[in-house]
Amino acid sequence: MSEFFDVVTPKEAIKKLLSKKNFPEMISEKINTVNSDGRILSQDIKSSINLPHFNRSSMDGYAIYASDSNGVSLSNPNYLEIIEEIKMGDVPKHTILTGKTSRIFTGGMIPKGSNAVIMEEDTEELGNNMIEIKKPVSIGENIIFSGEETKKGNIIINKGTKIRSQEIGSLLESGFTEIFVSKKPIIGVLSSGDELIPPESTLELGKIRDINTYTISNLINNSGGIAEIFPILPDDLNSQLNQAKKALQFCDMLIFSAGSSISYRDTTAEVINSLDKPGVIVHGISVKPGKPTILGLSGKKPIIGLPGNPVSSIMIFINIVKPILDKLNNHISVITKQIDCTLTEDISSQTGREDYVQVSISGTDQKILATPVFGKSNLINTLVNSDGFVTIPPETGGIYKNSIVKVKTYE
Repeated sequence: MSEFFDVVTPKEAIKKLLSKKNFPEMISEKINTVNSDGRILSQDIKSSINLPHFNRSSMDGYAIYASDSNGVSLSNPNYLEIIEEIKMGDVPKHTILTGKTSRIFTGGMIPKGSNAVIMEEDTEELGNNMIEIKKPVSIGENIIFSGEETKKGNIIINKGTKIRSQEIGSLLESGFTEIFVSKKPIIGVLSSGDELIPPESTLELGKIRDINTYTISNLINNSGGIAEIFPILPDDLNSQLNQAKKALQFCDMLIFSAGSSISYRDTTAEVINSLDKPGVIVHGISVKPGKPTILGLSGKKPIIGLPGNPVSSIMIFINIVKPILDKLNNHISVITKQIDCTLTEDISSQTGREDYVQVSISGTDQKILATPVFGKSNLINTLVNSDGFVTIPPETGGIYKNSIVKVKTYE
């Protein structure tokens, strides 16, 4: 076993693993669009119709022939005859000619002959089916034209998009009641340690309740995967290797919790190298917390070794594992939510290492404050008391008080 880590930066670590380009192709499955929230689209969606599929009004008012409003004003109005009221969902029966108009509502279908809509507040009803118009409108004003939102055949949602409520609405508007999405990858979670006991067990002296299995599993489930939890493993190479082999028969990825360091009890790297090649690709990342992290492959399946410290494992999942899981899930990653905040205290850091510092957020809309929440990497309550974290780049030696920092928030 290596005595020292050969550390790389977080970006280099992810790049090294993803550059292998031999991840398994995830299977697609067809599901109902209304149940697709949070799923990853596995094919481009092209609009089957023009949207909107007819010219429609963007205002309550009157559909007119635009030239009938030329030169009009409060002191020089024009008068038009109302020939129809177009109700929502109706197809107009009459064509608009000069001197004529139809009452129309927002979203209503524009009648033939009309090339503008004058807003209701710029008119006055006079009785006897006549209105007075007091303001000029230009051709196309207050009309949403067919195909203005998207044209038939255009891609409306790209492959790899994570479906949200707005995508569901767009899909249903175009008539897609079923779609193909990536089948959720199954991620095996294997925690090891002679000191670990299940959370429901009575806590004995020298023992620790296993929390990493469940924090990691929830992160997996919230990131588009399906967590498969295995029983706690002892600090024994053969036991861990046998369980890993069984898990790889149906899991798309494995995550080991603990055992990633370099002591004689830390066997994760040896387990990974005992599986199918290429084995360990990265062992050691220049971050705090999370330096002992391992990235590897067994054949085409990623295997991650996370540190046993709870804060370290969560931070490495968010910053390292999540992008790998997105790749496995064919997800086009989006930018993590960030808030600009004013730092309330100095934060020191070691040059050459990327640091993740927990912060709590307070203040007002005019000035949002980020206050560091300091604590050791095995204290889960530092995360409980945090709203997000600040990333300190490796080329800096820290960040000064009153600096504007970007806080990545926890969802």
